[in-house]
Amino acid sequence: MSTTPSLEQALCSQFCAYYKPGKNEELACQGYVVVERLLQAGMVIAFKRTGSGPDPDQATIEALVRHLCMFCDFHEQDCDFMQDRTASACGGFVLLAQLLASNALSINEIKL
Repeated sequence: MSTTPSLEQALCSQFCAYYKPGKNEELACQGYVVVERLLQAGMVIAFKRTGSGPDPDQATIEALVRHLCMFCDFHEQDCDFMQDRTASACGGFVLLAQLLASNALSINEIKL
C-alpha cells in the first residue's frame, strides 16, 4: 500500500481494528482508497471518532457495502465483516459510515 503517513496515522490507527503499525501492507482497503480520493478532491474530513453522534442505520451500512465493500481488494477472502456484519469493519468503512450518519457526506460522493 503506497500510503501517506499522515493519512495512515489519521485513518488507520484511529479507526481500524486490523491496523498493525509498521506492517508493510501492499493493499489498502477500499475505504482508505475512497478517503484518499476525497481528500485529493479537496474535501475536508475530520478524523475524529464520535461517540456522541448518530450511529449509521442499517440502510446506510448496506449502501456502504454495495458502493464500497463490493469493490474492495479484501472483499472475497480477507474481510470478516462481509460474512455476516458481526466482525469489525475496516477503518475506512467506520469513518465513512460516521460521516454518512452525520450528513457530512453523501453516498453519491462515495460511489466509484
